[in-house]
Amino acid sequence: MTRMTRTSIGCAGLVACLVFGSGCGPDPKQVKIDELTMENDQLRREMDDRDRRLNDAMVREGDSASTIDELNQRLAKLRADADKMQGADGWITMPSFDMISVPGEILFRSGKADLTPEGVRKISEMASDIRGRYGDRDIYVFGNTDDDPIRKSKWKDNWELGAHRSLNVIRALQSHGVAGESLVQANCGQYRPRDSNSSATGKRQNRRVEFYAVKRNTGVIESAAAFKAGDE
Repeated sequence: MTRMTRTSIGCAGLVACLVFGSGCGPDPKQVKIDELTMENDQLRREMDDRDRRLNDAMVREGDSASTIDELNQRLAKLRADADKMQGADGWITMPSFDMISVPGEILFRSGKADLTPEGVRKISEMASDIRGRYGDRDIYVFGNTDDDPIRKSKWKDNWELGAHRSLNVIRALQSHGVAGESLVQANCGQYRPRDSNSSATGKRQNRRVEFYAVKRNTGVIESAAAFKAGDE
């Protein structure tokens, strides 16, 4: 084979390699481009997934906010309705019972079950209302406390304190002319709070005595429970 022939064959092979890429290996630049393209696609998929999860979270947060707003509106309406039903004397009128709540600080000293002089006057007023307006009803007296543990007083716990408070109120009502057969002593202790016990204001709301003037032959438990559910 002549030199010219060998040279021609070598040139032809070089041209074929350049044109077709046959047997010359991958182009490094193209490999890099392919790798970057794959990374870009992966990042795009991850960002799309993150955006979906973020959108789902925002939707859930919006639903929660709407639910809270709705509950607050319902609570405000219930309180407004209760204010409308409350008479000048403090009694709230419901279909099957009337009720009034008296702050514990008016009736008792802290940790005590004996009525204060102001408490005696208040119960005398209550007795007059009951004799004049509710002589044909049963009068339920509920003792309620906050959740502070009993430490210095003689009571075993808030159950016992609430029970003695309601009992002393019952006896005071009877001593002021309310018929004993219409009086029913009840006690909730710390377990029916009106407000959170996490603040001093809430604790003050929870220390109270509630009076229910219930029409006879109606279920006071169902009626009172319905009222409390609405109040909450």
